[in-house]
Amino acid sequence: MRANLVMLVLCLAAAPVAADSRTRELAKGYDRELAACQTRVNGLTKVVTGTQSLIDDGQKQYEADLTALRAGLAQLQAYSAELTATLEILNADPNAAYRSLERKLDEQDNKIRKLRQTSKKLSDELAPVTSRMIPVINARVGTAAPVTRRVHIKFSSGRAIDAPVLTGTYRAAGSETVDIVEYDEAKASVTITTKLVPNMTCEQQRQAIAPRDATGIAATDATTPLGLAWYIAYAKPERKLRVACRPSKAGALVATLDEPAASALPDFEPVLIAMIAARS
Repeated sequence: MRANLVMLVLCLAAAPVAADSRTRELAKGYDRELAACQTRVNGLTKVVTGTQSLIDDGQKQYEADLTALRAGLAQLQAYSAELTATLEILNADPNAAYRSLERKLDEQDNKIRKLRQTSKKLSDELAPVTSRMIPVINARVGTAAPVTRRVHIKFSSGRAIDAPVLTGTYRAAGSETVDIVEYDEAKASVTITTKLVPNMTCEQQRQAIAPRDATGIAATDATTPLGLAWYIAYAKPERKLRVACRPSKAGALVATLDEPAASALPDFEPVLIAMIAARS
């Protein structure tokens, strides 16, 4: 009898700890999701602002694009607002047991699930619009890249990109789900790959491929509209790699730039960005 009583007391004492641990894990997950969502909000806000400026300058042909962009931004902002509201519930009392918050969290989760789904769909639909608008916006403010001769590269999947003309040689390879560009110049080689990993998330890919010493790469005006879940860099013997992941309806789109650790080659990130954009 005494032994049973001791076990009951121990179980009761452990229950709040387990519950609290669950709320903490939920908060971490929603924190990551909110950060990714806010990055997309910030990027799309810049595109909306730039498109509005073009229309204000008399370029009315972009009005339909602006309408679509504003609708997408409103959806992302609503998604961000619900994630923020959920975190406020979780953080209001750090010691609150999960069971005491369960009803409110279920209500929030139902809202977030719907917004998460529609936001991903809208991001996929808006990718061609943002890819088209960014060069026009940059040109208006005088930040367009200098005119560069381009070589058209077509993959066996039917997708294609335009890459800068260089002194070396490009080769295209791949399949329906994988696009590969190989570049050789003298004794240096670069490989850029985009591949769809079906039924996988970017979070799962992050855990699977990134070593502990990987560092995050800050978002730029060029990478923000791509809707990347993460973008990292790490080193291998005599090589350096940059890897990015973008969620899609079919799985995780993983893009990799593998280049020499030390060389005088130009930056191939624009090729990587073009290959990701081509998967829209």
